[in-house]
Amino acid sequence: MGSRNLRELIRKYLSERPRNTIEISAWLANQIDSANSPSDITSILESDDQITRIGTVRKSGMRRAESPVSEWASNGWVEHHERKESGKNKER
Repeated sequence: MGSRNLRELIRKYLSERPRNTIEISAWLANQIDSANSPSDITSILESDDQITRIGTVRKSGMRRAESPVSEWASNGWVEHHERKESGKNKER
């Protein structure tokens, strides 16, 4: 599968809610015969201007979770939730 199609598939997956790199990698392995490592997925996500790194998680269900794992969201998800937060701040 080409990187363009892979990006579109990941964007749809991220439109529901943020996911970390390990979740995305595991989900892709179930969707397609993918030999992409988490570092390959990270490269794809970093180069996509419609996806944003929103943070890191230390424990993601991995046995070796010494290093943080990036958490990603679609720009649409981020914009939608920023509007909700700014509305809450105005009410206070």
